[in-house]
Amino acid sequence: MDEPATPSTTARTLRRLRGALVAGSLLTGALCLVASGQAHTGTDAIGERAAPAVLRAEAAYGALADAQRVAVHGFQQGTVVLGGLGDHYRNDIAAINQNLAELAGDNVAGPASASDLQLVAGLVVNYNAELEQAAADYQQTGDLTRALPALWYATLQYREVATTLDRLRKEENAALTARRDSMWLAGAADLLFLVPFTLVLVLFARTQVVLRRRFRRRWSIRLTTSVLALTATALLCVLSLRVSDGRLDSALDGPFAEAVTLAQQQASSSAARADTDLYAIVAQECPAAGSCGTHLTPRTSGPATVETGQTGHQQAEAEEAFTSGATGADAYSSVLPALLVLLTSAAAVAAALALNPRIDEYRFGGQ
Repeated sequence: MDEPATPSTTARTLRRLRGALVAGSLLTGALCLVASGQAHTGTDAIGERAAPAVLRAEAAYGALADAQRVAVHGFQQGTVVLGGLGDHYRNDIAAINQNLAELAGDNVAGPASASDLQLVAGLVVNYNAELEQAAADYQQTGDLTRALPALWYATLQYREVATTLDRLRKEENAALTARRDSMWLAGAADLLFLVPFTLVLVLFARTQVVLRRRFRRRWSIRLTTSVLALTATALLCVLSLRVSDGRLDSALDGPFAEAVTLAQQQASSSAARADTDLYAIVAQECPAAGSCGTHLTPRTSGPATVETGQTGHQQAEAEEAFTSGATGADAYSSVLPALLVLLTSAAAVAAALALNPRIDEYRFGGQ
Protein backbone atom coordinates (compact mmCIF):
# COMPACT_ATOMS: atom_id res chain seq x y z
CA MET A 1 0.00 0.00 0.00
CA ASP A 2 1.41 3.36 -1.08
CA GLU A 3 1.94 5.97 1.63
CA PRO A 4 0.30 9.36 1.02
CA ALA A 5 2.60 11.97 -0.39
CA THR A 6 4.10 14.35 2.13
CA PRO A 7 3.10 17.94 1.43
CA SER A 8 5.97 20.08 0.22
CA THR A 9 7.39 22.52 2.74
CA THR A 10 8.39 24.83 -0.10
CA ALA A 11 4.83 24.85 -1.48
CA ARG A 12 3.43 25.76 1.93
CA THR A 13 6.04 28.50 2.29
CA LEU A 14 5.19 29.93 -1.11
CA ARG A 15 1.47 29.89 -0.38
CA ARG A 16 2.01 31.68 2.91
CA LEU A 17 4.25 34.23 1.28
CA ARG A 18 1.72 34.77 -1.48
CA GLY A 19 -1.09 35.29 1.03
CA ALA A 20 1.03 37.63 3.15
CA LEU A 21 2.15 39.67 0.15
CA VAL A 22 -1.38 40.05 -1.19
CA ALA A 23 -2.83 40.86 2.25
CA GLY A 24 0.02 43.27 3.06
CA SER A 25 -0.36 45.08 -0.25
CA LEU A 26 -4.10 45.44 0.20
CA LEU A 27 -3.65 46.57 3.81
CA THR A 28 -1.07 49.19 2.83
CA GLY A 29 -3.33 50.54 0.08
CA ALA A 30 -6.37 50.55 2.35
CA LEU A 31 -4.52 52.48 5.06
CA CYS A 32 -3.27 54.93 2.43
CA LEU A 33 -6.86 55.54 1.44
CA VAL A 34 -7.88 56.02 5.07
CA ALA A 35 -5.03 58.48 5.75
CA SER A 36 -5.63 60.49 2.58
CA GLY A 37 -9.39 60.47 3.11
CA GLN A 38 -9.10 61.71 6.69
CA ALA A 39 -6.58 64.36 5.64
CA HIS A 40 -8.94 65.45 2.86
CA THR A 41 -11.81 65.69 5.37
CA GLY A 42 -9.65 67.69 7.78
CA THR A 43 -8.49 70.06 5.06
CA ASP A 44 -12.08 70.59 3.95
CA ALA A 45 -13.19 71.24 7.54
CA ILE A 46 -10.51 73.92 7.94
CA GLY A 47 -10.82 75.55 4.53
CA GLU A 48 -14.60 75.51 4.29
CA ARG A 49 -15.74 75.93 7.90
CA ALA A 50 -13.18 76.41 10.69
CA ALA A 51 -11.12 79.21 9.11
CA PRO A 52 -14.17 81.01 7.61
CA ALA A 53 -15.80 80.84 11.06
CA VAL A 54 -12.83 82.71 12.54
CA LEU A 55 -12.98 85.29 9.75
CA ARG A 56 -16.71 85.79 10.24
CA ALA A 57 -16.21 86.27 14.00
CA GLU A 58 -13.49 88.84 13.30
CA ALA A 59 -15.71 90.58 10.75
CA ALA A 60 -18.63 90.77 13.20
CA TYR A 61 -16.33 92.19 15.86
CA GLY A 62 -14.98 94.77 13.42
CA ALA A 63 -18.46 95.77 12.26
CA LEU A 64 -19.55 96.22 15.88
CA ALA A 65 -16.57 98.46 16.68
CA ASP A 66 -17.20 100.49 13.54
CA ALA A 67 -20.91 100.85 14.39
CA GLN A 68 -19.96 102.25 17.80
CA ARG A 69 -17.42 104.59 16.21
CA VAL A 70 -19.89 105.93 13.65
CA ALA A 71 -22.70 106.34 16.17
CA VAL A 72 -20.64 108.07 18.88
CA HIS A 73 -18.97 110.33 16.30
CA GLY A 74 -22.40 111.33 15.02
CA PHE A 75 -23.47 112.36 18.53
CA GLN A 76 -20.18 114.15 19.13
CA GLN A 77 -20.41 116.10 15.87
CA GLY A 78 -24.17 116.70 16.13
CA THR A 79 -25.03 115.06 12.81
CA VAL A 80 -27.49 112.70 14.57
CA VAL A 81 -29.84 115.66 15.09
CA LEU A 82 -30.22 116.10 11.34
CA GLY A 83 -29.99 112.62 9.84
CA GLY A 84 -30.23 110.14 12.69
CA LEU A 85 -27.63 107.41 13.03
CA GLY A 86 -27.15 107.25 9.25
CA ASP A 87 -26.77 104.59 6.59
CA HIS A 88 -23.19 103.78 7.54
CA TYR A 89 -24.28 102.75 11.02
CA ARG A 90 -27.18 100.69 9.68
CA ASN A 91 -24.87 98.95 7.22
CA ASP A 92 -22.60 98.03 10.12
CA ILE A 93 -25.52 96.54 12.07
CA ALA A 94 -26.58 94.59 8.98
CA ALA A 95 -23.00 93.38 8.57
CA ILE A 96 -22.93 92.17 12.17
CA ASN A 97 -26.12 90.16 11.70
CA GLN A 98 -24.98 88.76 8.35
CA ASN A 99 -21.64 87.64 9.76
CA LEU A 100 -23.34 86.08 12.77
CA ALA A 101 -25.69 84.15 10.45
CA GLU A 102 -22.76 82.88 8.37
CA LEU A 103 -20.84 82.04 11.51
CA ALA A 104 -23.76 79.96 12.74
CA GLY A 105 -23.49 77.88 9.57
CA ASP A 106 -19.70 77.53 9.78
CA ASN A 107 -19.48 77.06 13.55
CA VAL A 108 -17.17 74.17 14.51
CA ALA A 109 -16.63 75.14 18.17
CA GLY A 110 -19.62 73.21 19.49
CA PRO A 111 -22.58 74.03 21.74
CA ALA A 112 -20.73 76.68 23.79
CA SER A 113 -20.09 78.73 20.67
CA ALA A 114 -23.68 78.24 19.48
CA SER A 115 -24.93 79.54 22.83
CA ASP A 116 -22.67 82.58 22.57
CA LEU A 117 -23.98 83.23 19.07
CA GLN A 118 -27.55 83.38 20.34
CA LEU A 119 -26.47 85.65 23.19
CA VAL A 120 -24.67 88.03 20.82
CA ALA A 121 -27.67 88.21 18.49
CA GLY A 122 -29.90 89.27 21.37
CA LEU A 123 -27.39 91.78 22.71
CA VAL A 124 -27.02 93.39 19.29
CA VAL A 125 -30.79 93.97 19.21
CA ASN A 126 -30.64 95.65 22.63
CA TYR A 127 -27.60 97.69 21.63
CA ASN A 128 -29.30 98.96 18.50
CA ALA A 129 -32.49 99.78 20.40
CA GLU A 130 -30.59 101.86 22.97
CA LEU A 131 -28.76 103.81 20.26
CA GLU A 132 -31.99 104.43 18.36
CA GLN A 133 -33.52 105.73 21.60
CA ALA A 134 -30.54 107.99 22.20
CA ALA A 135 -30.82 109.34 18.64
CA ALA A 136 -34.56 109.93 19.08
CA ASP A 137 -33.99 111.78 22.37
CA TYR A 138 -31.35 113.96 20.72
CA GLN A 139 -33.53 114.74 17.71
CA GLN A 140 -36.58 115.59 19.82
CA THR A 141 -34.83 117.93 22.26
CA GLY A 142 -31.69 119.00 20.46
CA ASP A 143 -30.00 118.59 23.82
CA LEU A 144 -27.17 116.04 23.92
CA THR A 145 -27.43 115.81 27.70
CA ARG A 146 -30.93 114.30 27.34
CA ALA A 147 -29.57 111.66 24.99
CA LEU A 148 -26.57 110.82 27.14
CA PRO A 149 -28.24 108.21 29.43
CA ALA A 150 -29.45 106.10 26.49
CA LEU A 151 -26.10 106.56 24.76
CA TRP A 152 -24.30 105.35 27.87
CA TYR A 153 -26.60 102.32 28.25
CA ALA A 154 -25.94 101.55 24.58
CA THR A 155 -22.22 101.74 25.29
CA LEU A 156 -22.62 99.25 28.14
CA GLN A 157 -24.47 96.93 25.74
CA TYR A 158 -21.70 97.45 23.19
CA ARG A 159 -19.07 96.40 25.70
CA GLU A 160 -21.04 93.27 26.61
CA VAL A 161 -21.44 92.37 22.94
CA ALA A 162 -17.71 92.98 22.39
CA THR A 163 -16.80 90.76 25.35
CA THR A 164 -19.03 87.93 24.13
CA LEU A 165 -17.75 88.28 20.56
CA ASP A 166 -14.19 88.19 21.84
CA ARG A 167 -14.95 84.93 23.66
CA LEU A 168 -16.56 83.63 20.49
CA ARG A 169 -13.44 84.50 18.48
CA LYS A 170 -11.28 82.58 20.94
CA GLU A 171 -13.57 79.55 20.79
CA GLU A 172 -13.47 79.44 17.00
CA ASN A 173 -9.69 79.95 16.99
CA ALA A 174 -9.28 77.08 19.46
CA ALA A 175 -11.43 74.84 17.25
CA LEU A 176 -9.33 75.76 14.22
CA THR A 177 -6.09 75.03 16.09
CA ALA A 178 -7.42 71.67 17.28
CA ARG A 179 -8.23 70.60 13.72
CA ARG A 180 -4.91 71.86 12.42
CA ASP A 181 -3.03 69.87 15.09
CA SER A 182 -4.94 66.62 14.52
CA MET A 183 -2.88 63.53 13.66
CA TRP A 184 -4.27 63.50 10.12
CA LEU A 185 -2.80 66.92 9.36
CA ALA A 186 0.28 66.85 11.59
CA GLY A 187 2.29 64.17 9.74
CA ALA A 188 1.60 61.30 12.14
CA ALA A 189 -0.81 59.71 9.65
CA ASP A 190 2.16 58.62 7.51
CA LEU A 191 3.04 55.95 10.06
CA LEU A 192 -0.37 54.39 9.57
CA PHE A 193 0.58 52.99 6.17
CA LEU A 194 4.38 53.26 6.16
CA VAL A 195 4.72 50.62 8.91
CA PRO A 196 2.83 47.89 7.02
CA PHE A 197 4.50 49.04 3.80
CA THR A 198 7.93 48.45 5.37
CA LEU A 199 6.88 45.01 6.59
CA VAL A 200 5.63 44.10 3.11
CA LEU A 201 8.97 45.14 1.63
CA VAL A 202 10.67 42.77 4.05
CA LEU A 203 8.32 40.03 2.87
CA PHE A 204 9.19 40.81 -0.75
CA ALA A 205 12.88 40.46 0.10
CA ARG A 206 12.20 37.18 1.89
CA THR A 207 10.24 35.92 -1.12
CA GLN A 208 13.05 36.82 -3.48
CA VAL A 209 15.52 34.90 -1.30
CA VAL A 210 13.27 31.81 -1.40
CA LEU A 211 12.93 32.03 -5.18
CA ARG A 212 16.67 32.40 -5.60
CA ARG A 213 17.56 29.50 -3.32
CA ARG A 214 14.86 27.04 -4.36
CA PHE A 215 14.44 27.92 -8.01
CA ARG A 216 17.62 29.81 -8.82
CA ARG A 217 15.57 32.72 -10.16
CA ARG A 218 17.39 35.98 -9.63
CA TRP A 219 14.73 38.15 -11.22
CA SER A 220 10.94 38.01 -11.22
CA ILE A 221 9.23 40.56 -13.44
CA ARG A 222 5.88 40.12 -11.71
CA LEU A 223 7.38 40.37 -8.24
CA THR A 224 9.31 43.48 -9.25
CA THR A 225 6.13 44.96 -10.73
CA SER A 226 4.33 44.33 -7.45
CA VAL A 227 7.10 46.02 -5.45
CA LEU A 228 7.14 49.03 -7.78
CA ALA A 229 3.34 49.39 -7.73
CA LEU A 230 3.21 49.23 -3.94
CA THR A 231 6.12 51.65 -3.62
CA ALA A 232 4.35 54.04 -5.97
CA THR A 233 1.24 53.73 -3.80
CA ALA A 234 3.14 54.70 -0.65
CA LEU A 235 5.09 57.50 -2.36
CA LEU A 236 1.97 58.96 -3.95
CA CYS A 237 0.21 58.90 -0.60
CA VAL A 238 3.12 60.53 1.24
CA LEU A 239 3.70 63.19 -1.42
CA SER A 240 0.03 64.09 -1.69
CA LEU A 241 -0.23 64.44 2.09
CA ARG A 242 2.91 66.57 2.26
CA VAL A 243 1.82 68.81 -0.63
CA SER A 244 -1.67 69.21 0.85
CA ASP A 245 -0.33 69.98 4.32
CA GLY A 246 2.22 72.44 2.92
CA ARG A 247 -0.36 74.33 0.88
CA LEU A 248 -2.80 74.47 3.78
CA ASP A 249 -0.10 75.72 6.17
CA SER A 250 0.94 78.36 3.64
CA ALA A 251 -2.65 79.52 3.26
CA LEU A 252 -3.18 79.69 7.03
CA ASP A 253 0.16 81.26 7.94
CA GLY A 254 0.05 83.70 5.01
CA PRO A 255 -3.19 85.26 3.71
CA PHE A 256 -5.40 83.92 6.52
CA ALA A 257 -3.16 85.36 9.24
CA GLU A 258 -2.94 88.61 7.28
CA ALA A 259 -6.73 88.87 7.00
CA VAL A 260 -7.16 88.26 10.73
CA THR A 261 -4.46 90.82 11.61
CA LEU A 262 -5.99 93.48 9.36
CA ALA A 263 -9.46 92.87 10.81
CA GLN A 264 -8.14 93.17 14.36
CA GLN A 265 -6.20 96.34 13.57
CA GLN A 266 -9.28 97.94 12.02
CA ALA A 267 -11.49 96.91 14.95
CA SER A 268 -8.94 98.21 17.47
CA SER A 269 -8.71 101.55 15.63
CA SER A 270 -12.50 101.92 15.47
CA ALA A 271 -12.92 101.04 19.15
CA ALA A 272 -10.22 103.54 20.16
CA ARG A 273 -11.76 106.35 18.14
CA ALA A 274 -15.20 105.56 19.59
CA ASP A 275 -13.80 105.73 23.13
CA THR A 276 -12.06 109.03 22.40
CA ASP A 277 -15.24 110.63 21.05
CA LEU A 278 -17.32 109.25 23.91
CA TYR A 279 -14.92 110.69 26.47
CA ALA A 280 -15.13 114.05 24.69
CA ILE A 281 -18.94 113.95 24.92
CA VAL A 282 -18.94 113.06 28.61
CA ALA A 283 -16.25 115.63 29.41
CA GLN A 284 -18.34 118.29 27.69
CA GLU A 285 -21.75 117.37 29.09
CA CYS A 286 -20.67 116.18 32.54
CA PRO A 287 -17.59 118.22 33.45
CA ALA A 288 -17.73 117.39 37.17
CA ALA A 289 -15.41 114.54 38.13
CA GLY A 290 -17.21 111.25 38.62
CA SER A 291 -20.53 112.57 37.30
CA CYS A 292 -22.90 110.75 34.95
CA GLY A 293 -21.75 107.42 36.37
CA THR A 294 -19.51 106.78 33.41
CA HIS A 295 -16.10 106.68 35.12
CA LEU A 296 -14.30 107.17 31.81
CA THR A 297 -10.60 107.92 31.71
CA PRO A 298 -9.02 109.90 28.90
CA ARG A 299 -6.61 108.17 26.57
CA THR A 300 -2.98 109.12 27.06
CA SER A 301 -2.40 108.98 23.31
CA GLY A 302 -4.53 109.33 20.25
CA PRO A 303 -6.03 106.21 18.68
CA ALA A 304 -4.15 104.49 15.92
CA THR A 305 -5.55 105.42 12.55
CA VAL A 306 -6.10 102.79 9.91
CA GLU A 307 -7.37 103.75 6.47
CA THR A 308 -10.71 101.96 6.33
CA GLY A 309 -11.03 101.69 2.57
CA GLN A 310 -7.47 100.52 2.00
CA THR A 311 -7.62 98.06 4.90
CA GLY A 312 -10.93 96.63 3.71
CA HIS A 313 -9.51 96.11 0.22
CA GLN A 314 -6.40 94.40 1.57
CA GLN A 315 -8.48 92.23 3.84
CA ALA A 316 -10.73 91.14 0.98
CA GLU A 317 -7.68 90.26 -1.11
CA ALA A 318 -6.18 88.26 1.76
CA GLU A 319 -9.41 86.31 2.29
CA GLU A 320 -9.63 85.57 -1.43
CA ALA A 321 -6.01 84.39 -1.45
CA PHE A 322 -6.70 82.13 1.52
CA THR A 323 -9.75 80.61 -0.15
CA SER A 324 -7.70 79.92 -3.27
CA GLY A 325 -4.87 78.39 -1.23
CA ALA A 326 -7.20 76.20 0.82
CA THR A 327 -8.87 74.96 -2.36
CA GLY A 328 -5.47 74.23 -3.91
CA ALA A 329 -4.50 72.18 -0.85
CA ASP A 330 -7.06 69.59 -1.91
CA ALA A 331 -6.22 69.66 -5.61
CA TYR A 332 -5.56 65.92 -5.79
CA SER A 333 -8.49 64.76 -3.69
CA SER A 334 -10.68 63.89 -6.68
CA VAL A 335 -8.19 61.65 -8.52
CA LEU A 336 -6.06 60.34 -5.66
CA PRO A 337 -8.42 57.56 -4.45
CA ALA A 338 -8.74 56.11 -7.93
CA LEU A 339 -4.95 56.08 -8.40
CA LEU A 340 -4.41 54.45 -5.01
CA VAL A 341 -6.96 51.74 -5.74
CA LEU A 342 -5.43 51.07 -9.17
CA LEU A 343 -1.86 50.84 -7.87
CA THR A 344 -2.83 48.73 -4.86
CA SER A 345 -4.77 46.30 -7.03
CA ALA A 346 -1.85 46.04 -9.44
CA ALA A 347 0.53 45.29 -6.56
CA ALA A 348 -1.72 42.60 -5.09
CA VAL A 349 -2.43 40.91 -8.44
CA ALA A 350 1.22 40.96 -9.49
CA ALA A 351 2.27 39.48 -6.13
CA ALA A 352 -0.23 36.64 -6.50
CA LEU A 353 0.70 35.90 -10.11
CA ALA A 354 4.43 36.00 -9.38
CA LEU A 355 4.28 32.89 -7.17
CA ASN A 356 1.55 30.90 -8.90
CA PRO A 357 3.88 29.20 -11.45
CA ARG A 358 6.28 28.12 -8.70
CA ILE A 359 3.43 26.79 -6.55
CA ASP A 360 2.05 24.83 -9.53
CA GLU A 361 5.35 22.97 -9.76
CA TYR A 362 4.63 21.40 -6.36
CA ARG A 363 1.10 20.22 -7.03
CA PHE A 364 1.10 16.49 -6.47
CA GLY A 365 -0.55 13.92 -4.32
CA GLY A 366 -3.73 15.85 -3.58
CA GLN A 367 -2.11 19.25 -3.47
